[in-house]
Amino acid sequence: MSFNRTQFDKFIDSLQLRFFTSGELLVRQYKDPNGPPPLTMWHNIVPTIMVLEQLRAELGTPVKIICAYRNEAYNNNANAGRSKLSQHQAYGAIDFQTPGHPVEEIGALLRSWHDKRWFGSAIPFQRKAVKVAAGVIPFYELPQRSVGMGSESTHAYEFLFRGMVKVYPSKSSNFVHVDTRGTINGEDDD
Repeated sequence: MSFNRTQFDKFIDSLQLRFFTSGELLVRQYKDPNGPPPLTMWHNIVPTIMVLEQLRAELGTPVKIICAYRNEAYNNNANAGRSKLSQHQAYGAIDFQTPGHPVEEIGALLRSWHDKRWFGSAIPFQRKAVKVAAGVIPFYELPQRSVGMGSESTHAYEFLFRGMVKVYPSKSSNFVHVDTRGTINGEDDD
């Protein structure tokens, strides 16, 4: 099935994001041999981008997405250090930069939210595991609850943040990785 940009834009619009656009969630889609995320994976990015929405709101400064979806061919090309079961291949991870904020500070903040902080989503989401040649990229427990729409909130659903945060401090590529893979019985799978 070919990628339908209009349908993708409508899906991202349904999330009611304040700080990010559908184009930002398609970063690197044209970098050979990468492409856009398949329709079956779109829900996988919902909790991760909602965590970044809250981070952006709290920082009050831009958050630049540098990598979201990577297809298997792009993920496994000659770039050393990429996991063969990367959450990027399931469209569940985002690498980003926060100009003016040390990556260690951002990583510590995100880790402080792990298993403690609930995040809103305008839509319910069902994440799906993705099969690649190296195996299955799973998603684990990520508690969700319906909270209804109040005058103060545009979010009808909430989820508890569980996932992986990793910082990459360097002179050439200073960035943070975050995903919402969930946990197995409350334990990180990493």
